[in-house]
Amino acid sequence: MFLGFLQSTSVRDLVLANCRLHLAIHGGRLSRLGRLDDSVAEMLSSLPDFVCTTVVFLRLGGFQVTVNDRMALRGPHLLPFLRGFTHLSDLDLSLDKNSVSSTSSSPLFVDDKVLTAFFQTLSTSFRTLQSLKMSHWRICLDDSDRTLRAVGRALKTCSLSYLKVNGLGVSDSAHKGSLEHLFLQTVVANLSYLSWLSMVGVSLTPGQSTAVGKCIRERFPGTALEVSAKDVGTEAVKALVAALEDGGKIEVMYVGGPSCNLRIQRILKNQKLKGKFRRFTSLKE
Repeated sequence: MFLGFLQSTSVRDLVLANCRLHLAIHGGRLSRLGRLDDSVAEMLSSLPDFVCTTVVFLRLGGFQVTVNDRMALRGPHLLPFLRGFTHLSDLDLSLDKNSVSSTSSSPLFVDDKVLTAFFQTLSTSFRTLQSLKMSHWRICLDDSDRTLRAVGRALKTCSLSYLKVNGLGVSDSAHKGSLEHLFLQTVVANLSYLSWLSMVGVSLTPGQSTAVGKCIRERFPGTALEVSAKDVGTEAVKALVAALEDGGKIEVMYVGGPSCNLRIQRILKNQKLKGKFRRFTSLKE
């Protein structure tokens, strides 16, 4: 019934945020899924083909699917099921903020395999996507170097201009240290069309912020970027701005607002020449 609705609807903005879909299956392989079984692969094999060309904005933040009272799908696991939405421009796959710290539900930790598959699927099947929200994800990596290189390769063919990673947490499997700055560097170095990065509440040390700022300064392929940096930390923001402005190739303007927005603008060579020309003409006069 729902697939029929998707194929016939004229709705452009579909909001299912924080919805809970409970499936009771009493026969077949899905009914016999154990704790170690790959529920995503099993459910994907049972999904009939569908095409929905009208939905452009899909809000699935906090959306969860359970099968026989067992958590099966949420966050990044939902993406392969959305390939039928062929004209998506805005997608929200954020996790429920409360579930991250809840003791009653098990948090979802995104591993190397899931993270790599997510961005590879994004690059091959969602070429029209411009806005992605993946707030409150908890990423735990065994081989961060290899995984983030694979993520970077996938991001190069994505057309994302807005990325929201509020409350993101990234660590190695041994929990020896936080790796949020490495993920942010991967993003800014490989997304050619990125114009807005929201990283509200992402915990960064001044040293990590300096590394992110240096990466934007030296490797960001665009000329302008707006960053939302609320609750990142005062010292971390200061370090970010200092690293960006080092060398005089970038201007940073504090825009403000509830998300503490910073507007980053690369100074182009012709802008410098115009400035020199204006100074020269003023001296002549």
